[in-house]
Amino acid sequence: MKMRSVVITATMLLILPALAAAVSAEPIDGPTVLKRMLEAEGSVAFTAHQVTTLVWRPSLTSEQIVYRAGFRGMRIEYIKPPALGGEVMADDGRVLEHLIPKANVLKIGPSRLAALKMRTEQAAQGFRRGNLRVELIGKDRVADRTAYLIEVKPKLRRGPTRKFWVDAEKWVKLKTEDIAPDGTAASMSYYTRIDFLNTIPDEKFHIEPPPGVQVKRQAIPAATMPLEKARELAGFRVLEPTYLPPGFKLAGAAVQPFRRGQLVIIRYTDGVSSFSLFETPGHVLKPKFLARLHEGPVRPGKGIYSWKEGDLNLTIVGQLPMNQIRKIAASVK
Repeated sequence: MKMRSVVITATMLLILPALAAAVSAEPIDGPTVLKRMLEAEGSVAFTAHQVTTLVWRPSLTSEQIVYRAGFRGMRIEYIKPPALGGEVMADDGRVLEHLIPKANVLKIGPSRLAALKMRTEQAAQGFRRGNLRVELIGKDRVADRTAYLIEVKPKLRRGPTRKFWVDAEKWVKLKTEDIAPDGTAASMSYYTRIDFLNTIPDEKFHIEPPPGVQVKRQAIPAATMPLEKARELAGFRVLEPTYLPPGFKLAGAAVQPFRRGQLVIIRYTDGVSSFSLFETPGHVLKPKFLARLHEGPVRPGKGIYSWKEGDLNLTIVGQLPMNQIRKIAASVK
């Protein structure tokens, strides 16, 4: 009897930790995976081989070596195609340095990592406000790792859908697919190999200009501020839409010099999609474009809509169907 009791006790000692873990474990569903993915976006360090496809006309597929240390730094080294091979981007969260050997140029401009951090924070806000529909589709294998596949889309309107393949252990995005409102794929990126690291040296996120390379500095966008502050600095009456698509909120505004005047940019987002309203007085724009505005609303490109309101020239740029953009424009007062 004593021997049997010892065996039972030893067995229970092995089983109890597993039972406790099962009871305390957070249930895995779409919202849980998205929450953990957004948290990992700013903290996990890794290096990976990435394949990216942008569906343009024609589409472009490229391969890169990626170094990432959360929001602290990112480096992308292009391998393919030959037209991009050798290019390097290094981003320390403040500025982006882009070395283009074929042009013998090092461009220094706005940080993409800072913009990614802002979009991540806005996605988290949209998630907390209940603007996003998040569904766990199942499991898959990406870069030889187990991944949860989730689908994220706006809850209150028709809009773009994003699919994320999220590492089941580290919660890093292993694959991303953007789907336009019409159901067509707009872009896709995925890792074929990923190695997680404790840290990455800061030097990796800076490029020392090689001898003879020309350094070109681009304008850094103005800091985001409350809309009321932008009104004070603009020097002209700033308009805003009275209609916003369901789920959209004001994200902030910016004021920056533009030609012979000021440009006001007001940004709105629902956590998945965003659009910006650009405003500037009539004397600032080029005469030819201004003449086109006098003829009526114009569409310079996909997702872009420009028109004239009194002395103001306005343009909406956004990831929205054109009928929604027109409805927003018609409500601007």
